[in-house]
Amino acid sequence: MKKLLLSVTFCFAFLNLLAQKNGSITGILADSANHKTTLNYATVSVYKAGDSVLSTYKLSDDKGTFKINNLAIGVKYRLIITAWQYGTFRKDVALTIQKPAIDLGTLYLSTKSNDLNEIVITAERPPVIVRKDTIEFNAESFKTLPSAVVEDLLKKLPGVQIAEDGSIQVNGKTVSKILVDGKEFFGGDQQIATKNLPANIIDKVQVVDDKQAKRRDPDLAAADIPQIINLKLKRAIKKGAFGKLYAGAGIKNLYQTGGLMNFFRDTTQVSMLAYGNNINQPGFNPNDVQRIGGFNRSGVNSMMMSSGGYFEFNGISFGGSSSGIQTSSGGGFNFNTMTKKGLKINTQYFFGKSDNLLERLTNTNQTLGADRLITNANENTSALILKHNIRGKIDWQIDSLTQLTIEPVVILSSNNAVSTTYSSNSNANGQLINTLQNLNDRNASNNKYQLIADYSKDFIKAGRSLNLGIDASYNPNPVLTYNRSNSRFFLTPLSTDLDQLRNNSIENFRTYIYSNFTEPISKNLNFKIDLSGNIINNENALGTFFRNPANQLYDIIVPNLTQTVKQTGFKTNANISFRYKIGKDLSVQPGFVQNYISLNNRFTTGSDINQRFNFLWPTLTVKYKILTINYSAQFTEPNVNYLQPVADNTNALYIRNGNPNLIPARTQSLRLNMYKYDPKSLINYNLYGYGNFTKNGIINTTTINNGVQVVTPINASGIYNFYGGANGSKDFKINKTTLKAGLGLWVNFDHSPVIINEIRSNADVYYIGPNGNFRVNFNDFLEINQTYSVNLNRSRYDDSFYTNLSYNTHNSTSELIIRYPKKVVFETTYALTVNGQQIAGYNNNIKLWNAAVTYLFLKNDRAQLKFAVNDILQSNVRRKISITGNSIIDSQSNNLGRYGMVTLTYNIQNFGQKVGGRQTMFNF
Repeated sequence: MKKLLLSVTFCFAFLNLLAQKNGSITGILADSANHKTTLNYATVSVYKAGDSVLSTYKLSDDKGTFKINNLAIGVKYRLIITAWQYGTFRKDVALTIQKPAIDLGTLYLSTKSNDLNEIVITAERPPVIVRKDTIEFNAESFKTLPSAVVEDLLKKLPGVQIAEDGSIQVNGKTVSKILVDGKEFFGGDQQIATKNLPANIIDKVQVVDDKQAKRRDPDLAAADIPQIINLKLKRAIKKGAFGKLYAGAGIKNLYQTGGLMNFFRDTTQVSMLAYGNNINQPGFNPNDVQRIGGFNRSGVNSMMMSSGGYFEFNGISFGGSSSGIQTSSGGGFNFNTMTKKGLKINTQYFFGKSDNLLERLTNTNQTLGADRLITNANENTSALILKHNIRGKIDWQIDSLTQLTIEPVVILSSNNAVSTTYSSNSNANGQLINTLQNLNDRNASNNKYQLIADYSKDFIKAGRSLNLGIDASYNPNPVLTYNRSNSRFFLTPLSTDLDQLRNNSIENFRTYIYSNFTEPISKNLNFKIDLSGNIINNENALGTFFRNPANQLYDIIVPNLTQTVKQTGFKTNANISFRYKIGKDLSVQPGFVQNYISLNNRFTTGSDINQRFNFLWPTLTVKYKILTINYSAQFTEPNVNYLQPVADNTNALYIRNGNPNLIPARTQSLRLNMYKYDPKSLINYNLYGYGNFTKNGIINTTTINNGVQVVTPINASGIYNFYGGANGSKDFKINKTTLKAGLGLWVNFDHSPVIINEIRSNADVYYIGPNGNFRVNFNDFLEINQTYSVNLNRSRYDDSFYTNLSYNTHNSTSELIIRYPKKVVFETTYALTVNGQQIAGYNNNIKLWNAAVTYLFLKNDRAQLKFAVNDILQSNVRRKISITGNSIIDSQSNNLGRYGMVTLTYNIQNFGQKVGGRQTMFNF
């Protein structure tokens, strides 16, 4: 009875609390002189009478209306209304039980007079001021914890979205850089500022359009113009140091260790990093490498990331593996500085080493009429990879309208891999056709020498701009492969052995020159011309040698497996277009592109093949509000490796031919993109689609005889593919609880001919992926994140020789974070992958459960002691499935499995303080 009374009392109290928060105030804001002019995006701040703490606020919409909900009844409020170029409007309002909803009607504001004696009440500073081209947030109106950084402050600002990778959007627009007091802070590096500057030193956060981006591309729609965040400080920051050091140890002799340090003084920055581990993880997360490693300032030209945690920036690996088990280490430095004349200089050097062990099972199931070819492969590969990456960058702002960038790059990489594979082929009746035992000892280098230069010039006349550039690269890639194998055939008994050396030297030299010029003809009409050219000089030199039984050396040349191919030539591209603006929201940009390509393919044996192609094709770009549609076309020459007529026989059951008669492919592309963020309803959505239609594209034709596949590339038309999707999400905020929910759908469709044993069919391969997610944050005390997706994969053929294929994969990830008691953080993730494919020895339900507890200590929680357990349920594997041609390819690879680890991390942050002495770890 006591529990029942307590429950009833609680329910009444809860309902009473809800009832007390159902008050509202509405109104319309207008100009006092011209009543028809409404005041859009004005700030309505709500304070309790006699209190200087902001209760809530709203912006008026594009019709001047505002509505403030969830106000307490029986409380007297003070409304402070501010609008750009208008005087402050104040009004007291009392909500009562008899009148919980108040409509203030139309409130008229007068334009602001330049009264130098105007009194400013600091406690009533509005949380948001919207000017013509600037949104300004008062930092003191958005409370943060004492240890909060700028990122914590930005997360509380309306319309600001911060992704998991640290990228920022304001009202759906990407933030291109962050300034401090109007000046570049580490080259506008976003995460150095957001993740390291304390929030309590910020006075205002200002958001403006990136005018330089608009000058460089006058065709940018309003929705596509990047944003710049300017942090107005309470006090200046001149020098400091920050970084992190960590070390961990676990069972099975597992370890991880590393450190990043970033020293800066004014506009000079020096970053250093080093790491090592044998737990199959990158030495750092991508955010740390970008912000502390200095990559955000020096620039990221290329990025590759995988779901397993592996990532590369600019071709530099920082450890971790997309498959297998890896021991990795590396280190380097990044130096950035900016001279008084605006010259930005960057140099960097990184060295990486990884030793990877991959154990993989692969099942390939091909449909062949009433028969099948089922290939099972068991692969064991050990690879040692060494990489040196040296690059520099000079960015010279010659004047306010002219900029020159020069970037040299040197990459030296070696990959030594020994792979042992046992594979077998069987038919639909389960009969064994053949087996292969294969050993490949491969020593390869992947080197690159590159120079990039870019010159851009804006003119005094608005809209006129010129851009010139050159990108020259040389890639010498020698590959030595020692190949020993034994093949056994059972339907027609036969056994063959192979012992050979393939010396394959591939050299690619390419020079890309480009220019574009934009000229405004009138207010609504622009002329634009783009000119570019490629100089091509590639070589594929292949020599094959059998082992000599007399001296055990590989010195017996095999003439029919030896050939050198040289490809020289050039191609040009000219694109002329006119952009016409129709009204406020619509622009049309028709034009035409002229492509010319000239290639000369020469062979050691055989006649030269000269190719000349030319075409003229229309182009079109249409922009309407947030929607952009683009249509274009281009030539693509075949890779020189495809032209090598000598077969690759390193897998005796899967032989790959070349084809010297391949011609360039012509591709027409259609793109669609739409993105919208509504700051009033906190809803964002996007729609995108990409379609390619290819003539003379490259496909493989396959001949299968006695289980041996011979693959030859050929040109084919009627190839088209489409990739598209839609995503939407909405943010909810109730007091200190935030909820973000999202739904999405992506679709991939490929239409391409498939040819097996001269039987041709069109193959339609579909990938459909609906997905959903939600994230709940209860005042940073409790966080719940959930994602779910299902991948539906189908293939259809118009010839009965091929059987339709299908499979489904379900993926779910659940995350729970609890920050209680103080200084303790519990976190756990549970990922589940369920697959419909049923193969003996394969795990169809992969359950990956990780958990950790972290204790925070020292000032500002600089030190963290973390105990983590990986793969609690001992799943031990990864799995990947795909449909290619007439085959389902299903592979399963090894993972590290269950282990526990204790890691100690120390974070160094020092801004505006004395660095050195007994109080810090480093002197500066």
